[in-house]
Amino acid sequence: MMKPDELQRHITSAYFSLRLGIVVASIALPIFLYFGGLFRGSEPLLLASISDYYHSPDHLLRDWFVGTLCVVGVFLYSYKGFSTKENIALNLAGLFAVLTAINPCICDNQPTGTWIHGTSAVLFYVFMAFVCLWCAPETLELSDDPAFKKKFARRYRIIGWLLVLSPAAAVGASFALRLNDQRKFFIETFGLVVFASYWAVKSREMSMTQGEIQAAAGQAAQVKGGVVRKDKVAAYR
Repeated sequence: MMKPDELQRHITSAYFSLRLGIVVASIALPIFLYFGGLFRGSEPLLLASISDYYHSPDHLLRDWFVGTLCVVGVFLYSYKGFSTKENIALNLAGLFAVLTAINPCICDNQPTGTWIHGTSAVLFYVFMAFVCLWCAPETLELSDDPAFKKKFARRYRIIGWLLVLSPAAAVGASFALRLNDQRKFFIETFGLVVFASYWAVKSREMSMTQGEIQAAAGQAAQVKGGVVRKDKVAAYR
């Protein structure tokens, strides 16, 4: 029989698994597309953008592209944050990830692609930037270490603004570069790496503060400006 603290760790490990799944799926997507084309002999070897793989002549690469975005979308929807606004933002980010996957970019006809695909991709990053800049720092109050809070707040600011710049760079590249310029693929890959880095940093923060375990044990509470241990609630009133 599990002890209460072991049971809490077992339950909260689901959140770590979701974060890990998002990191692995996001990083694996461009790697699989790149090396899949290399070793499977797909023509052309590397398409101009990740979005182009919806129309890949290799159906395995197309299925990997669509399936990965849908999996990430489901994981984002399943993940529950520490506040209502974070849950809403994550749900919307998950929705737009799926819409990006199932509404193909007609990249060979128009550089901006279909408006649903392009708009969904941009909004996916916008809502993730919102989570990173305005929701993620709230749980830092679970720590009493000012240096810890400052370090992670700085990381969230950097990642958040990179999440804003990534879709802007991708849209700009669509207009500035040639239709088949493969540099767009690597610009989009950078955006996915930034997205994955947020979840890696969040996992590190949760591991150090045991924030989810505290919440599951009823030892944390929401106050104006963040989430704190219950023994510190009075100081925020």
